[in-house]
Amino acid sequence: MEFYIFAVYILTVFVLSRFFIPYLGFTEEKIPERLPAGMQAKIDELKLKAGSAEEFLGLAYDYLGGRFRSERFNTFLKFGYLFKTVEQAWRMSGYLPCTVSNRLLKIFLVKSGRFKEADIRRRHVFANFIIHQYLQVKVGGEWLDVDVGEKQRGMPIGRHLKIFG
Repeated sequence: MEFYIFAVYILTVFVLSRFFIPYLGFTEEKIPERLPAGMQAKIDELKLKAGSAEEFLGLAYDYLGGRFRSERFNTFLKFGYLFKTVEQAWRMSGYLPCTVSNRLLKIFLVKSGRFKEADIRRRHVFANFIIHQYLQVKVGGEWLDVDVGEKQRGMPIGRHLKIFG
């Protein structure tokens, strides 16, 4: 009986949730043409400081990872945050689901002009009984794990949250 409960839970978390939770789905959302007020200015500011694509990634990671953080239990307690638009998320700070903070990072990278959408791919792991998303970003021909929601817990670029974090 326990196996069936676990199997149904896994099916729900890894498959069915992808049909209704934004930025978690089987398809990629397009980068918006128009950005929220102040977002492009922040991207441009970081772009001026960065001498390379890798430096821009680091600056964007530090900025967004310092402003937002993922929290496993808040994924349940603040379930509605999973449905925040880019505009709503941009006005926030503190807790933000990994899917939404990764969406913001992807927008930063692509809108900087230093990365193409093909240089960024989403990855998912089962962490603390929920699905967790991180990005892989291609820099210099190498794919780097980037877990922006876990930066405040000390997760560096090149690593991502594992099963229990």
